[in-house]
Amino acid sequence: MPDSTPLLIGVLCKLANEAPNDEIARLLALPKTVINPRAREKHQKGSARINYIVTAEGASFEVYIRQNLLVPCAFSCGLTYLHSSGEKVTLMRCNGSDHRHSNPLERVDTIELRCHIHIATQRYMEAGRKAEHYAEPTTLYSDVNGALLTLMSKCNIKGLDATATDQQNLLFP
Repeated sequence: MPDSTPLLIGVLCKLANEAPNDEIARLLALPKTVINPRAREKHQKGSARINYIVTAEGASFEVYIRQNLLVPCAFSCGLTYLHSSGEKVTLMRCNGSDHRHSNPLERVDTIELRCHIHIATQRYMEAGRKAEHYAEPTTLYSDVNGALLTLMSKCNIKGLDATATDQQNLLFP
């Protein structure tokens, strides 16, 4: 399989003639709207899954939600940028506390079984890692519903009936 890192960096650079990290920040800040808020939950590979189609001015995205059916703290909510070329770049991902995470390029301590937020960076793309490999620990959420609310807030996403008051019933009981 060919290395798609140069293509991903090129995709991000060409969009606004800016550095990839600036383009990532611009894409994250764009006002976005979910256009299929009634998307159905599917069960696949031991997890409940929902995918939402998201639009913004001049850009298309997908919000995905994954919740392990056996392990409550095993979840992920992410925002993927869908380039017109067919390339996809996950810009942000809010993960649960079911696994350890390390940022090998920073050579810092491992995030030990804590919720953490991944964000795409040029540095990790250039190193041949997933664009969103870099992560920081967070206390902003502790379950999949809180992770979705955090993703929506940080990525300027509207169009889901997601408020703090209905957080417990937003996706998964």
